[in-house]
Amino acid sequence: MKALNFREFISEEKDNSDPFKVVIITKANPTVRRRRSGEKSKKELTVSLLTKACERRKIPVFVVNTKTAFVADKDIDKGTVTISNLDADENKEEFEGRNTCVICRAGAIDDSAGLALMAAFEVAGSFMINTREAMLTADNKLSTTILFEQFGIPQPKTAFVSNEKQIESAFEKIGGKFPVVIKTLTGTQGIGISIVESLESLISNIQSLFKHNAELLIQEFLDIDYDIRTFVVNGKIFASTKRVQGKDFRSNIHRGATSEPYKLNDEEIKVILRAARASKGYMVGVDHIIHKGKIYVLEVNGSPGTGALYAGYSYKSYDAIPTHKGKITGKMLANNIIRYISNRAYWDPESTREVGWLETMKLKNIGRVRAKLDTGNGSYACTLHAEKIKINTNKKEVYWTYDKKRYKSKLQDISKVYRANTAGDNDDVTERRPVIHLDIIFNGGVYPDVEIGLDARVRSHSDLLINRNTIRRMNVSVNPSRTFVLSRRIRPIDKGPNK
Repeated sequence: MKALNFREFISEEKDNSDPFKVVIITKANPTVRRRRSGEKSKKELTVSLLTKACERRKIPVFVVNTKTAFVADKDIDKGTVTISNLDADENKEEFEGRNTCVICRAGAIDDSAGLALMAAFEVAGSFMINTREAMLTADNKLSTTILFEQFGIPQPKTAFVSNEKQIESAFEKIGGKFPVVIKTLTGTQGIGISIVESLESLISNIQSLFKHNAELLIQEFLDIDYDIRTFVVNGKIFASTKRVQGKDFRSNIHRGATSEPYKLNDEEIKVILRAARASKGYMVGVDHIIHKGKIYVLEVNGSPGTGALYAGYSYKSYDAIPTHKGKITGKMLANNIIRYISNRAYWDPESTREVGWLETMKLKNIGRVRAKLDTGNGSYACTLHAEKIKINTNKKEVYWTYDKKRYKSKLQDISKVYRANTAGDNDDVTERRPVIHLDIIFNGGVYPDVEIGLDARVRSHSDLLINRNTIRRMNVSVNPSRTFVLSRRIRPIDKGPNK
């Protein structure tokens, strides 16, 4: 079969190649071999392949080992994080959040050290693949079960078992037939999954697991020979593989399963993308099966591996369905992932900070102002209430008044504002506003040289209108039902009578 030419993947690709660093947070060391019982030792494959893919593209890449690395310093104002003992080496590296892409592997959420490292990068505004919330949700089988129910994603009948008295009622809930699958809420690579053939075995197994404080699900058993793992990145299918069971009933490659490229049909694509979107993960592996002609999603993996043979996919346009392009290896898949995120137009930082639609912000050399965060405002400049605006075009200066104080600023631009429901670009349907640069300080972050247009906002209860680009720059999520979530409420300035 023809190998995938991944340069065909996105036709609307933009030139957005500002320099950045890649951080891979993991508990494994890609230079250390791990031995599994009865098998030859192998390296931690995915971290190694991603690292080499970065090196080939000359992207600075750093493996942060949660067993040794720690946050040595962080500067909230600058949005930087300094990590010490990278990959057990005695060195330090400073990372600027907005210029750092962080790839989190499963080991990153195994302990508080990894979670703290992820939190530090999230607060700094790094692009996370994936966020802590997405990783923890994917790692918890009860969370994904509830998520699938909420979004109407087909899955095997499943019940949570919290105590021994609940066992029989949970068994009836999933159909009352044996065999039954027992799953611990967390676990990867098939660990924590077992099959029981009778009620006595079900009770005894659950009792034994409860002694180890395990949290459990039971699930109907669907007799299959294989499952399908699909790699989804940013809502687009990159690859899919068919994992055929070996001697073990589990289809994990780590359990001895074999893999082969798998071509998805249209219905599978729809279900897989729905599951990926529900997970809120940027890069996930969606596992599904087909039983008696029906699709069932088993889980969404927040740290999918590359140790399989995949079928690759490409897209002819932004809204097109994926096109099957033939066989690719794990190495090619890793290269495709790094190539894709090298284009920062595809970065989609997910904010973990909620703000109200009205907040208090500080303008450097001016003071605190009431700011409205307008997610529907696509204009290139924010807007600040100002009075007595005068422009000196010769000196390229603007003189203006805010809260009865007079200011002088450098004129950066003149913006045209078109009124809604009008057409054309004539003077009678536009406003012209002088644009200046001001530093905005909010929630401990400093955002220098923000483009701000000056205009009399006499009827508004806010003094500063924050546009969508600046909201994105602040990496916050606006809650339309709340105000002053991250700041102290202040009164609007006295703007006098409307004039």
